[in-house]
Amino acid sequence: MLNRVTGATQSAIKRHLSWIFRVTSTRPVMVFAAFVFFVALSVVSILTTRFEADVFKLFPARQGALRLFLDSLQWTGSANEAYFLLEGEKERLVPEAEAFAGRLKELRVDGAPAFRRVIYRIYDPSEARAFADFIGYAVVHPGSFLEPADVPAYLGRLAPKAMDEALLRTGTELASQAGAGLRDLVVADPLALRDLVTPRLKRGSQALDLDPNSPYFLSRDGRVLIIIAEPARPVQDMVFARKLAKGINQAREGARVRISCAGAHLSAVIDEAAMKGDILSCILSSLVVVLLLFFATYRRVLPTLLLPVIIGGGVVLALGVAGAFLPSIHIISFAFMALIIGLGTDYSVHLYDRYHMERCAGLTPEEALRLAVTDTGHGIFTAATTTAMPFLTLAITDVRALSELGILVGLGVLFSLYTTLFLLPPLLLFMERLSPRFVYRPLPGFGLAALWRGSRRRGRLVKVVSILAVAAFCIMACYTTFEGELKNLQPRHSEAFLTQEKIERHLSLSPKQMLVAVEGKDLGDVLARGARVDLLVERYRQRGELAAFSSLGQLVNDDTARAEVSRQIDQGLAGRDPGRALKDALERQGFAVEPFEGTIAGLVSLRGNGSSLSTEAITRLAASPLKGAVDRHLIRDAAGYHLLVHLFYKGAEFPQDAFLKELSAIDPSARATSVDLVSRQLAADVKQSFLWGFVIGGALVIFLLLSHFSSMLGLFASFYPVFAGIAAMLGIMAVSGMGINFMNAMVLVTILGMGNDYGMHIAHRVEGKDEPEREFVQAGRAVLLSALTTIAGFGSLAFADYGALASIGWATNYGVGATMIFALVSLPAFLVAGRRRSPAPGREIRP
Repeated sequence: MLNRVTGATQSAIKRHLSWIFRVTSTRPVMVFAAFVFFVALSVVSILTTRFEADVFKLFPARQGALRLFLDSLQWTGSANEAYFLLEGEKERLVPEAEAFAGRLKELRVDGAPAFRRVIYRIYDPSEARAFADFIGYAVVHPGSFLEPADVPAYLGRLAPKAMDEALLRTGTELASQAGAGLRDLVVADPLALRDLVTPRLKRGSQALDLDPNSPYFLSRDGRVLIIIAEPARPVQDMVFARKLAKGINQAREGARVRISCAGAHLSAVIDEAAMKGDILSCILSSLVVVLLLFFATYRRVLPTLLLPVIIGGGVVLALGVAGAFLPSIHIISFAFMALIIGLGTDYSVHLYDRYHMERCAGLTPEEALRLAVTDTGHGIFTAATTTAMPFLTLAITDVRALSELGILVGLGVLFSLYTTLFLLPPLLLFMERLSPRFVYRPLPGFGLAALWRGSRRRGRLVKVVSILAVAAFCIMACYTTFEGELKNLQPRHSEAFLTQEKIERHLSLSPKQMLVAVEGKDLGDVLARGARVDLLVERYRQRGELAAFSSLGQLVNDDTARAEVSRQIDQGLAGRDPGRALKDALERQGFAVEPFEGTIAGLVSLRGNGSSLSTEAITRLAASPLKGAVDRHLIRDAAGYHLLVHLFYKGAEFPQDAFLKELSAIDPSARATSVDLVSRQLAADVKQSFLWGFVIGGALVIFLLLSHFSSMLGLFASFYPVFAGIAAMLGIMAVSGMGINFMNAMVLVTILGMGNDYGMHIAHRVEGKDEPEREFVQAGRAVLLSALTTIAGFGSLAFADYGALASIGWATNYGVGATMIFALVSLPAFLVAGRRRSPAPGREIRP
């Protein structure tokens, strides 16, 4: 059954290629007209296609750690915030921050303010009255805002003697030249009870490691100050982002301190420019190298000039078709189209090399072209389909990075194949009519004939060394690591990347963070569950496994703590009236009582006010200038409430799996995310999708090769260089300290798809031929040029500043280079041993 299917497939391919030969040789005008028509349609499709640069859009985010990570960016606004880092002398930082923040507030884009808000202080001085009102509320509601350990100190300040001392300080402050903001604060809290409340509020509201003695967002070492701004439009508006970046650069001019920027908008502009620059420079430079290689080998101008048309046609047709079905295309996926420069050239190299060789042997143009299209074209067709199928099977995966890669490269390979088969034959015939007296001379053999003879004479040694080398690479490959750090995939020298590193070095509470989300419809239930999470997290902090944590429970007491504080307050004030005591103290110190009526009333009702709910305290805090602390920990949307707990840890000392297990036990619906968990999820998703694509694509490749070859030797020749090349790639990466990441893992599919082409072409030409050396030289020359053009077309990404693209380039260089070496050096020894005795070494061979 299998033989009948493979035989029918092989017969259908031959008939198809014969039809292509007839059409291209008899109706060239129609062929070119159809090509122009389809390219025009593709251009229209490309012009309406949206390209994206957000790396997180490459992976599935419907659930798991990545889903919560992206949700949290939207909830807290971090996804749209811009960060400005000022570096310089401490004396200059604050005035420069004031001036620069003023310029940012005045900055406009399209006539509208560029930023919704610009903050660089714990609270804005313009909000001093609102801050004083909140402090006045907080100090007379200790059940919500006072930690149980501070109750004795609080009660001590309500003693008559302590009140007198506090009011003396209050009088001094009011008599000074203090601003209105300080006067409001003193009136709202004449006993300075805020000293027991504000440190907790400040500590719990900070997401950064700031100087506790400064009202500004200043680092502890005093070397940097950060300004946080919220742009007026989302990061997806790239036109706005570009104008915003330009305006920011103008606002930085003339500053006496160094100002660097980070954030989604600036990163989007920089990342887009960096990726486009890397990709375009790669495409242009590789195209030049490919054309030079082709012309240096064949010395023909017209075929060389046709290469950009073939390559461009394949890329445009692939993008046009993909753009018609995909809502958008990621720019990293588009980067893989650089691979088509190498692959598109491969097919032209093999086809023209065979045509040139047959013309050199004395055949007519028509007969040489027929052999090139129907015989070598058969090998090209099999090579292209075995390359495209593994890529196209990736389209079924959930990982966008793999599905887009598969669609774009798979379609690009097929369109490059047909562009070559339809455009190159008419051009060759036109070239013959244009230069009928051109003399075809033997092409350079690049030492391949000597390589064939050497492998024949020392076949056993070559095979042993080859197998030992593969075994050594396999052992080295076992030490290959997975690199899950997403920031390493960003542009390594971009301003946004370097600024983010400085923020982590000077202002971060710890190198790593985890976010826990407790969610539900009822706020009371969410807060109660959050309190249990706080207790769990506190145990890890006390054991030293967490550096710190931040939660709403650190700002507002839960029900248990509130009850304990209220109990101690009631006991401590038994038989006492702190409201009356304050009124008497004010009169003794000569103060008018009326401005302090609010504080007096609050102290009068101090006993028994423990019944006030946490929700009331949270509402008051959210309405104060410290609302950012609430916004960072509690979000409400259509789905309900989301209570967030931020955990800060250094590394392996925090047992994440054990924590997640305990978290699930106390709250099964709680979610958690961190860079480590996101990397783990992405690795699992990529691995599963990759394995499915590998299995399905591999099965299709085996079927196509079974249809092409009639012996197991051909299958071995196709797969041995692939296996050896992948082993060598992984082994070299392990030795050089380079790990597998989410991007360069795709190169494995590339090697699987195109690596078997090298061995397949050699086996196709050599197997069963009377002059195997001549056939090997011709096929080997094409394989050598194909590998070099692929490295030039794709491996040049190794020098890109964008980490993701650079890792792809280096992996391609290792894999394609090793596959080519094993195909050219090792296969002759195996093929000589697997066929009947070849002609004697002394026989003259035409290259």
